[in-house]
Amino acid sequence: MSESFQTVRGVLVLLKTLSEGPASTHQLVSALSEAGVQRDERTVRRWLEVIREEGFGVRHSRKRHELTGSPVRIAFGDYEALATLSVLESLAQREPAYGEHLASAAKKLREAIPEKALRFADSGKIEFSLDSASDPPEDPNIIDTLRRATHRSQKARVLYYSLRSGSVRWRTVEPVRVAYVQRAHRLFAYEREESRVTEFRINRIHQARLLPDKFAPEAHRHAFEPARVRLSSNAFTAYGKAIIPDDRATIEPLEDGGAIIEGRTPSVFWTVREVAALGPDAQVLGGPELKRQLVSFLEQTLKKYE
Repeated sequence: MSESFQTVRGVLVLLKTLSEGPASTHQLVSALSEAGVQRDERTVRRWLEVIREEGFGVRHSRKRHELTGSPVRIAFGDYEALATLSVLESLAQREPAYGEHLASAAKKLREAIPEKALRFADSGKIEFSLDSASDPPEDPNIIDTLRRATHRSQKARVLYYSLRSGSVRWRTVEPVRVAYVQRAHRLFAYEREESRVTEFRINRIHQARLLPDKFAPEAHRHAFEPARVRLSSNAFTAYGKAIIPDDRATIEPLEDGGAIIEGRTPSVFWTVREVAALGPDAQVLGGPELKRQLVSFLEQTLKKYE
């Protein structure tokens, strides 16, 4: 293998390694060796300088090299750039927990999209309605803490303001699900004092702290009501499986473009209102309690117009 070919291959190995994350000079030498390119640390540093001269951002900090920018562009088409940037930037303005990270991702994506596609995206920018409305505002740190608690099946203490009692007090909970329902984030958590799963509006949680104790979430999830909902093509495009606030909900695609969503809802009350809002574009196929409450809700609504 010629020396020039070895050099080209070595530079590409360095770029590939750094694209996976920061690496020390020793780690880069090892990566070259694994690829069959034997070079010392002095050569690696020289190649990194050449990479910088060609427009790649390479920063050296704390004995590690980090790739911070690249002149290479992702092969995005015009409409791919328009759709992706519009969604990311819309979410970045409204998502309370991860807005900052979404904005950072959108900025990096802008630097990687070909200039022609970027100009097209900016000329026809779409503002997606992805509001996370709540009053008072939701605390992103609390949302993040409770999401971690649900994923780890870890108990938590929340300082909660109850509208019913008008009091603020600490409550120990077993967080089962964080869901975005009816334009607000809600925590569904088991309270041993109450022997039931309680709904907490997240914008009324003043503080949230993880506890070291773990819990078994399956029994709580099993207590949620089953739900099976058929959506039209338009409704499925708009809602996806979010019509049932269940990360484990399944999707059965239908030939007409619609789908059947099946899962367990932590709140029949809210799911009834989500389904009712879709009118004839949604049909409850399963879940006796969900169907009973939906029929009752529609009957009461109809009486107001008789």
